[in-house]
Order: sequence, then C-alpha cells, then structure tokens
Amino acid sequence: MPQNENDIIQLRTMVEASVSRKMKTPADFQFLTGVIQERCKETLGVTTLKRIWGYVEGYDTTRYSTLSILARCVGFHDWDDFLAHYKRTGESSDFVLGRALYPNEIPEGQCVRIAWAPDRRVLLRHLGKGDFVVVESENSKLKANDSFHCACLILGQPLYLDNFTRGKNPPTLFVVGNKGGLTEVSLRL
Repeated sequence: MPQNENDIIQLRTMVEASVSRKMKTPADFQFLTGVIQERCKETLGVTTLKRIWGYVEGYDTTRYSTLSILARCVGFHDWDDFLAHYKRTGESSDFVLGRALYPNEIPEGQCVRIAWAPDRRVLLRHLGKGDFVVVESENSKLKANDSFHCACLILGQPLYLDNFTRGKNPPTLFVVGNKGGLTEVSLRL
C-alpha cells in the first residue's frame, strides 16, 4: 500500500508530543532513539529517524516495521492500528494535540485527575518540570506516593510514566491506559 505523507506527518507530530520535544537537532534524534529503546525495546537508527523527519534526504518510502515501531512508541499496536484509528475517528494531529496537557502548562503544586478504562481514576500532584506524585488512586496499580516523570498527557492515548518509582525500588517505565488511552485529563483544585 502506498504511504501517505500526511499519515507520516501525523505520526511524527504524535511522537514529538509524546516526548515533549521537537526533532530539530542531532541531539533530539539521539534522544528519540533512547526513548524508543526504553518504551518499545526496539532500535531505530538516528539516520533513519532524521530521514523520516526530513532532516536529511533519503528514500521515498519508509519500511512498515519502522513505522510500526514509531506507532508503538505512542501507544498503538502497529502502523495499521495507527492508520485504522485515524480513519475510524477522523482525527487530525491538530485535534489530538488540542487535547494534550503539557507539564509546562501545569503550575507546580497543581493537581491533575486522570482516568482510563474500565474504572481507573488517579489524582496526581505536579511537582514541577514534568515530575508528578500520586495523591489518590482508585482501582489502579498506581499507589499513593508513587512518583514519575511525564512529558505529555493526551486524552485518548496511553500515558507513559518515565522514571516511575515506588519506595526504594529502582526507576522503571510504566504505562497506563494501554488499551483505549486516557478517558480523562483534567486540572483539579
């Protein structure tokens, strides 16, 4: 099936939103390879990523497996799942990003309520610079005082909790809302 450049642009936009960083410099692409390795346990080369973002010239097509890794990085099963989601919902990348909450928009000390299916609800407190602590948790594996770093909270997408820590356990990556994404992202008093 021929690749639609607009679909790839949507995917790039979602990847940038999920890592809260625009791909503009070689260091950005190096950072992205690390995020992909951590989230997907897959490796994509810096040159491949630069080519997909148009930072360097290259091939006219991108491998399905490469697009699938990028789609998994933002919570989809593969490239086909990503395409099916946008054909089914008719969402554009602007619409998805319009429902995003970035940590730099959340005052330090502000609480955020998140929820996901079937009945998980968690109240978070923003500690500043994208660091959060769990205040309350209902029907979730997250517990009060768990802490993590988060680049972006996007309604309808899974939430990646980087540097997730509980007690004295070493930091790890934790994903919530893997099936269906977040159903609520709202600021609380």
